[in-house]
Amino acid sequence: MSLKGKIIVVTGGSGGLGLGLVEALVEHGAKVTVVARESDALKSVHDRLSVAVIAADVTDEAAAHRILAEVRRTFSS
Repeated sequence: MSLKGKIIVVTGGSGGLGLGLVEALVEHGAKVTVVARESDALKSVHDRLSVAVIAADVTDEAAAHRILAEVRRTFSS
């Protein structure tokens, strides 16, 4: 299965296993949005991998709705 052009959201993707997943997805051509709480770590991921980033706490229901809306807006074209 090809990941090229697939839109994928990775929560906790600014470090550790999540970051490794983001790196692999980008390498395979996916359009990745990384969500994490720490904005400095997100900036680093964005600068290094050119992925979309959103600073949010995914346990907050309102944030979850905002994340989905932002991803749709970012990749709708």
